[in-house]
Amino acid sequence: MTSLVLTIGFIFIGITMEVIATSIMDFVKSRDPRLKGETYLWMLPIYAVVPFIFYFVTTYFGESSWILKGLIYMAAFYLLELVSGLIIKALVGVSPWNYKDYRFHYKEVICLEYAPVWFIYGIVGEMYYEFLLSI
Repeated sequence: MTSLVLTIGFIFIGITMEVIATSIMDFVKSRDPRLKGETYLWMLPIYAVVPFIFYFVTTYFGESSWILKGLIYMAAFYLLELVSGLIIKALVGVSPWNYKDYRFHYKEVICLEYAPVWFIYGIVGEMYYEFLLSI
């Protein structure tokens, strides 16, 4: 039951955060007041993997400093984004996200500019993970 709660919880929060973030970014770029956000069905299995990252870090690095854990989360999210982006790109010819316009990208599926986002998401996400465990 706990695995199901974690999986559904991270799919829900991932999709929600992505739609909110893309609607804000769209507004900043185009000033469109409709606040259009988007996501992709490809994201469901990717977000379903995220609780396993939190399980790994909290199990093996639970007593470590938040800085070390943030760095580990950041690396893990980069790895997940890289592997899933390359797999989807190989399957359908294009990744749901594309960082080609970013200066420090690798194969257009990850970019260095997102490092602070993944670091913070790891630290805040751990609190959400602990909350879901308590349900």
